[in-house]
Amino acid sequence: MKQIFTVFAYTFKDAIRKKAFIISTIIILFLIAVICAVPQAINILNPTEDDVKDVISVNVVTDTCYYIDDNHLIPSAEATLTSSFTDTAFLIGSEKDIDSYKAQAKNDETISIIEVTKDGKTPNITVTTKDFMTGINADKVTDILSQAYIADTLENEGVSKETIAFTKTTLPCTTETAGNMDISGYAIGMLLIVMMFFAIYYYGYGVSMSIATEKTSRVMETLVVSAKPSRILIGKCLAMGAVGLLQFIVILSFGALCYSAFIPSGFTLMGMPLSLSAFTFQSAILVILYFILGYALYAVMNAVCGAMVSKVEDVNSAIMPVMLIAMISFYFGCFSAISPNGGFTTGFAMYIPFSSPFIMPFKLLNGDVATTDLLISIGALVVTILIITALSIKIYSASVLHYGKRLKLKDLYRTKL
Repeated sequence: MKQIFTVFAYTFKDAIRKKAFIISTIIILFLIAVICAVPQAINILNPTEDDVKDVISVNVVTDTCYYIDDNHLIPSAEATLTSSFTDTAFLIGSEKDIDSYKAQAKNDETISIIEVTKDGKTPNITVTTKDFMTGINADKVTDILSQAYIADTLENEGVSKETIAFTKTTLPCTTETAGNMDISGYAIGMLLIVMMFFAIYYYGYGVSMSIATEKTSRVMETLVVSAKPSRILIGKCLAMGAVGLLQFIVILSFGALCYSAFIPSGFTLMGMPLSLSAFTFQSAILVILYFILGYALYAVMNAVCGAMVSKVEDVNSAIMPVMLIAMISFYFGCFSAISPNGGFTTGFAMYIPFSSPFIMPFKLLNGDVATTDLLISIGALVVTILIITALSIKIYSASVLHYGKRLKLKDLYRTKL
């Protein structure tokens, strides 16, 4: 046990001091803070009606728009446009001067032209700007003038103003879900899938690189003298796992802190409120458990890959099979998010030890996972870890002091593996 702890302490201290660990953590925390601040920025940029009543503002006119309607097809258009585009000055123009207006718009991005002409039974609206990126919003103009035209037509037909106003009423809509999946759980679940792959790749690669580097520098010979190869393997895997778990917990804690600090109360996205209701204490414990088990499974395989090479340059090619398995499993996790009720991900893939760490955290946050399914998934994962760890220790012990050409499986077998 002392040998494992010695290797663990050395590897852990070395890993957390590396610039890659520090910089990646800072970048991830910064991105989380920015993402959590977006809803607050949306509220500031789009104040509610109550906020507007409490603020006295002066609208500064910055654009000019010529409005041409020689036939007076939409009588209330000017008043409607003026109230809707408070930063634009509307000038009544004439069809005969259209070429002059277009010449101005061609050289000035603040000039726009709205032309209303007869086109059968309904008017036709033409919006002219310097280019598609500048000038007045054509879609908004069309919506506003369409409503104004319908209101004027109804008024001419004798319809009361109260009825006309009623036709413009927008009904309030609230989106609810009967199941456990909501937009918050979905977003967190997708984030966990990505973080799991990041941890497996980054820290699994770190295990391989650490072992390969020590072999190249002949430090491994000193380690083997003072500790058994199996203890070295376990110590390094535990150390890198502890580093990954530390970063994982820091990210989750910081995310929860930013959520409580920045997300406004009652903020909704696509009609659904943002909340952490899906992230219960039980689900958090199970997510961390799958993170630990998933990392352990891939870490022991990556450790063997690092021991089988004699040069650091060969690590990338050595870990390719493990990364291919991780990539396929990652896509299984993504498929489970895209199609949570899909037959393969719910019926079989969540029991596969290599893919369950990617699938089950998402399912725990967005659905009811049967206790039986959970026990089978965790049990299969634990048994697979024990089997692969036992094999990895034997392979590691046989290859850790091998130098020269990379060992093949048949060579390992000849060493009485």
